[in-house]
Amino acid sequence: MDAHIEEELINEYIHKIQALAVLALYGQNVDSSIKSVISEACYFFFLQRSDATANLVAFQSRLTKMANVVHYSLPEYKKPLEYAASLVAIYPL
Repeated sequence: MDAHIEEELINEYIHKIQALAVLALYGQNVDSSIKSVISEACYFFFLQRSDATANLVAFQSRLTKMANVVHYSLPEYKKPLEYAASLVAIYPL
């Protein structure tokens, strides 16, 4: 049986990280805000009835894929996405 992935919750946190990445384009330091969003996301994934590990893997994977397709001329946008993906802690339950 495949694990249920909380797409709506993942999308909500992806959008928050994307908004912070846009602020980074304008020179704002968003590291602490990203830490906060990732911490909140991980907390809520663990509260869901579905598989927390599967949701965290899906969340991290989406952040990594987004960072990998950012145009080379936008390193200020790419860095927050990579940083966010690096903060997602995945522990098998």
